[in-house]
Amino acid sequence: MPGYPSVFVHVDASRSVTTRVNLAARIAAAQDCRLVGVCATFTPEPRWFYRMDEASKYLQADRERRLRRHETLRQQFQSTLAEQSITAEWRSEDGDPVVNTLKEIKEAGLVVAGQPDETDPEAYVAPQFLESMILESGRPVLVVPYAVSIETIGTRALVAWDGGRECTRALHDALPLLAGSEVHVLSVQAMRHSLRQDAAPASSAARLLRDVGAEVQTEFGPAAADMAIGELILSRAADCGADMIVMGAYGHGRFRELVLGGVTRTILSSMTVPTLFAH
Repeated sequence: MPGYPSVFVHVDASRSVTTRVNLAARIAAAQDCRLVGVCATFTPEPRWFYRMDEASKYLQADRERRLRRHETLRQQFQSTLAEQSITAEWRSEDGDPVVNTLKEIKEAGLVVAGQPDETDPEAYVAPQFLESMILESGRPVLVVPYAVSIETIGTRALVAWDGGRECTRALHDALPLLAGSEVHVLSVQAMRHSLRQDAAPASSAARLLRDVGAEVQTEFGPAAADMAIGELILSRAADCGADMIVMGAYGHGRFRELVLGGVTRTILSSMTVPTLFAH
């Protein structure tokens, strides 16, 4: 089946960036596609400087500092990939990191990003940076946990299924990683969501997965509140030894005023394996 034409990975100065880049490189190698590093780090709002004397001098100094940091990150990115037999590109733009990143990753077949790490100051890029990638890019985003090493991806996966648009898109977007895998389909419905008449049954997901050679098991969970569903997904992923979760990302709001759904928030805060989100 067709794979990803490209894998884009977010590069910053966080402690976990090397794990993220290595995973993205392994996926790109397996998919025989190009890898693109998209550099985005914290950029202060220019208006913060205008309260200071000689604002233009401080603005220029801060810009030069960011450019030096981005050059260091570029060198580290290339060094990490030195022994990888893949085609790699580097993209870095000065300015609003959310706007620039969204502009770049709309081209991606798959985006690899990092779980927010509140213990690492270098991991902070901008308000709702990851939320914007998940909800505004229109691309599948594989979020990598910051606190664990990643040995495999997609060999044994859990698919969270409610038959809606978001999870359907996530499953289709994940197929290049799930071909030939062992997949546990967890069918569960949030109590506050009424089941749509056009919701697809779990059997549809199972047939699609079998079409790409996956070995599928299906489990039906009880309707529950959002947080309980998030905890159930994490628990069942651990029980079946999953090395990836696939799920739809729920949320709403306009750009920079985004609100993630409760299940999505729970997974992002407590994830222990890479999770592919699609909205």
